[in-house]
Amino acid sequence: MRPLDSKRAEPLSNSTLLEALDNDLLVRCASYLDADGLAWLGRSSAAFGTPQAGQQRSLANEAAHQQFRQSATDEERRCLPKHGDESDIGLYRALEQLREPLSFDELAGDGFSLQENPARVTHTRLGVVWSTAVSGHVMRGGRHFVEFTITNNSDLYPPCVDLGVIRPVSLTNDIDLVADWRGSVDPVFFSSRYKPAVSGKLRSQRTAKWGDSNIHCCSYYSYNGRCRGTDWDTKVTYSEWHGCESLDGSGTIGLLLDLDEGTLSVFKNNRRLGMMKEGGLSGEYCWFVSVNSSCAVSMSKSRAPN
Repeated sequence: MRPLDSKRAEPLSNSTLLEALDNDLLVRCASYLDADGLAWLGRSSAAFGTPQAGQQRSLANEAAHQQFRQSATDEERRCLPKHGDESDIGLYRALEQLREPLSFDELAGDGFSLQENPARVTHTRLGVVWSTAVSGHVMRGGRHFVEFTITNNSDLYPPCVDLGVIRPVSLTNDIDLVADWRGSVDPVFFSSRYKPAVSGKLRSQRTAKWGDSNIHCCSYYSYNGRCRGTDWDTKVTYSEWHGCESLDGSGTIGLLLDLDEGTLSVFKNNRRLGMMKEGGLSGEYCWFVSVNSSCAVSMSKSRAPN
């Protein structure tokens, strides 16, 4: 019998194992992860998170790049122009979020009851007190269509609801409901003269992704159908438009945001009323609803009509 070798083979390190594998195989394995998983992989391993010699992207970003290229439709690509400083993982995460159902992710004001459905809010206070709900989904390009279903809970008064787009800002972070908002959260209809503290705090959240447009909030006002808009400084608009109609009771209002043309169109109970905003919208926006009457509002995305 041969004597046992006194030296045992050294186990291969993780880095040695990765070096032994082909990059295409590593990218293929990484492609089974979602965007958050790829981001975690890139942070936890230099082999995946740092571009190798002669490579434009890290392995984690290359996996995200290939997933986006293979799965995104032409319509989704138009909705997601890539920001100059955005990683491939960030763009892939935006694609995942684009495909998710809409939800109201920030509620501001004390008029809403307990939220049981993330895509529905119920306002219980009638009068001058406004409350606002904002979707966390950010729109940066292309065409987006949403339907707001309003259930009016009053037999005496029509719903008083603003439905529209707002910059991706927080209405509550370092903004006090009483001291700043004065108890009524109405982001579409105020200026630096009225609620100056809010005006400054909202404009301070501006980023380069807002683009050149100074239309920071624009809405359809259900009470009389007019268009309301503001730059959160000195300019507040309140105007009629061709096709302007109010919503007298319960019903559905559809909004079509076209960021290629900078327009916002309105549909009432599946009937197109017209183009409420004929240009000037650019940069990033989110959907929002502001309410000061007794009603419920639910929100759902749909395919943009032709």
